[in-house]
Amino acid sequence: MSEGTAPRTWVTATVLQALADQAVRAGGEFTAAQLQAWVGNDITSDQRVHATSRLCALQFVRDRVAVVDDERVDVYTVTPDGEAAIHATRLGHVRKSGPKTTRKANPVLANAFTTRLWQLVRIRKVITPRQAAETLCDAGADDFERRRDTARKCLRRWANAGALAEGKQRVGAQGTSNGDKRYVLVKDSPQPPVWHKPKHAAKQSAKGGQP
Repeated sequence: MSEGTAPRTWVTATVLQALADQAVRAGGEFTAAQLQAWVGNDITSDQRVHATSRLCALQFVRDRVAVVDDERVDVYTVTPDGEAAIHATRLGHVRKSGPKTTRKANPVLANAFTTRLWQLVRIRKVITPRQAAETLCDAGADDFERRRDTARKCLRRWANAGALAEGKQRVGAQGTSNGDKRYVLVKDSPQPPVWHKPKHAAKQSAKGGQP
């Protein structure tokens, strides 16, 4: 199949599969030329650029420009989130970025953290909010507690939806109430579970929180 006739297919999934075949881990680096060699004629050069841009937006890889043999080249570094996505691909969980019917790029979702958290839960099977924040926060980031709190809320809601089992005891903080509960995956699905606010909570919210 020539480059000019390559179909517009699941290009992001194709790149993740290529990285999985190469056993690329977090911190691993590769150039645009190496990636093109790995994917071969499965996708075009334009589709490869689109896929790497999408992976950068998802924070699965970071892009930088380096000078190699007096030539400027794009170098990509896999993040911990990227390693999780590559591992999921290796296990057969295909990430579909949609058939490309238009030139409009996919927007970065406001709840991207929620999506990445659910992917992490599916991979690890057992997790605490602290472990989730430690994995999904960039090194040196100053928003750890905010991420931990967001993870705690999401995990609790997914437990209420029946997708997770919530442990009764807190772990990681002996003798205090600041520890985290452990959550175990009991109902797997490609997408994060749908959670609905309880009716009584919705009514109180509409009344400004008054009982």
